[in-house]
Amino acid sequence: MNGLAKLRGWTAGVFIVAATSIASAQTDLRVSGPQAGIPIAIPQMCDAGQASIYAQKIPETISKDLDLSGVFQVLNPRAFVESPGKCGGPESTAFSDWTIVGADGLVKGQVSGMGAGFRSELYLLDVQQKKAVLGKRYEADGLDTAKVAHRFANEIMKVFTGELGIFGTQVAFVSKIGRFKELYIMDLDGSNVRQLTRDRGLAMSPSWSPKGDSIVYMSFRTRRPQLYQISPSGGTPRQLTDHPEYIGAPEYSPDGNTVYAGASFNGFSNIVAIDLKSRAMRKLTSGSSIDTSPAPSPDGAQVAFTSSRGSGPQIYVVSTSGGTPQRVSFTGSNYCTSPTWSPKGDKIAFTCLSGGNQVFVAPVGGGNAEQLTFGGNNEDPTWSPDGRYLLFASGGGGSRSIVMMPLVTGVPKAITVGRSADSQPSWSPRMQ
Repeated sequence: MNGLAKLRGWTAGVFIVAATSIASAQTDLRVSGPQAGIPIAIPQMCDAGQASIYAQKIPETISKDLDLSGVFQVLNPRAFVESPGKCGGPESTAFSDWTIVGADGLVKGQVSGMGAGFRSELYLLDVQQKKAVLGKRYEADGLDTAKVAHRFANEIMKVFTGELGIFGTQVAFVSKIGRFKELYIMDLDGSNVRQLTRDRGLAMSPSWSPKGDSIVYMSFRTRRPQLYQISPSGGTPRQLTDHPEYIGAPEYSPDGNTVYAGASFNGFSNIVAIDLKSRAMRKLTSGSSIDTSPAPSPDGAQVAFTSSRGSGPQIYVVSTSGGTPQRVSFTGSNYCTSPTWSPKGDKIAFTCLSGGNQVFVAPVGGGNAEQLTFGGNNEDPTWSPDGRYLLFASGGGGSRSIVMMPLVTGVPKAITVGRSADSQPSWSPRMQ
């Protein structure tokens, strides 16, 4: 088998019809606090033969995913009446055992070993209606346990929200090692952390390509800041620029053919577009202000950026063909930075100084910004591929963690814990 390429999904027609009904039934639910959400039970799966490790790990990963989502309240397995790992399909489910623990949704399944891999059948059941609403069958290599779990968690999200989840995505971020800063990469749930660069300098501002096959970043690996590309699997970085002055904060264009960055010319910083084929550099802004941190819109028509052209750093938007920039940050703060454009193109998130650095979201078409964080220091926001979540760095002093905030709850959850200084997260595109 060739990993995820060999995952085979299956859905019965009756499940598709039922899934529509449960999604409609849940539209009146409202999330009102950190413990609110749709109560869902995810017990240990049935081991149908030589698959005990998979029977435990798959539901554990699904539980972690759905807990992060902000949509669900994952129930404690210690309260379950049914014996762990009970076998039998949806038709043999004793729904009263799940009603008594308060579950609205129930995830069950069975798994069996198959050479170096496994075969699994996973189901989502509506406890109130006493029927299955989703079924999937997967065959996968043993190393792909988490990928199977992420994929089914995404399908559960689609049943309840109408859109696939973002589980299985990855996060690139910066972390400090002694006096150096290097790039790291991890799974969204904070697992599988690995060091990506070994530049022994300052590696900063990672940005994923639209296909998720490369990351562009700025580094002082040659003692002069330049832009580099590196594979998410690691390897030797490829230098993209040889700029005589400062250049940094790179971001890919939506088509992956261009990298936008902030580049200095005679001491003044402008937004530039770099063609990745010809390496030609074109200015989008000019003048004596400091322009940096570009963030292209999803349609590629505009770029948001930070500029000092007003009374202090603020967020502006300019056409990718040039023109007069328009300010979009109106928060009462005189210091706003780090814009990031939502995947749906309707909002821009950024950081403003307001009793510490705080995260704001503003409508692209104009209007007042909404403040999302209120305590400590929170900066470097990045959107999820579906626009439902933000990741950002949070903390104070030399201790910062990457946290995830579901916009439906506004309650952040730490993704990295116990590291000294994690910052500048960049969320990968969907790669499933």
